[in-house]
Amino acid sequence: MEEITFFIMNIYGEILEFCNSGFFLTLKVIFGIYTIVLFLDVILLLVQRGVAGNMREKFLGMDAPRAILDKKEKTREEWNAIKQKLESANPRDYKVAIIEADDFIEKIIVGFKYKGENFGERLENIPEDHLVNVAGIKQAHQVKNRIIHDDNFVLSKEDALGVLSQYEEFLRSFQVVD
Repeated sequence: MEEITFFIMNIYGEILEFCNSGFFLTLKVIFGIYTIVLFLDVILLLVQRGVAGNMREKFLGMDAPRAILDKKEKTREEWNAIKQKLESANPRDYKVAIIEADDFIEKIIVGFKYKGENFGERLENIPEDHLVNVAGIKQAHQVKNRIIHDDNFVLSKEDALGVLSQYEEFLRSFQVVD
């Protein structure tokens, strides 16, 4: 029995000596660094796969660019300034409002990172079920293109209100406007 106790104590002493050795300290440092690198790799992979967007979608119910979610008040003010142009009696102001609204919505759509060289191409690359009223935005964008390319294009106040309502429906889906 003493021999077994002596043997166990001897092994225990050897293990303690090994744990206090420089070699074991080096192993601990190497494995510690390796663990940190693995942890950072996991975080980078999650970021690269777009988990941040998935988290926004889970908690907010939508994966929207931060600019639209964080700056709702500023976005609302800009939109109201565009709509204010429809209060004018001058039909040119209606056209300016449509052009500005199109540019405004384009900046938001760019934040979604859809592929395309210009707004028209980006709109074509948006699946119908990804965003609210994509078809209406496409129609409104066509009106904006007619304004730019056709000098004789006539736009009534009612038509301008209809076009802006297409854009406004998109903004309502992000709870930017009431």
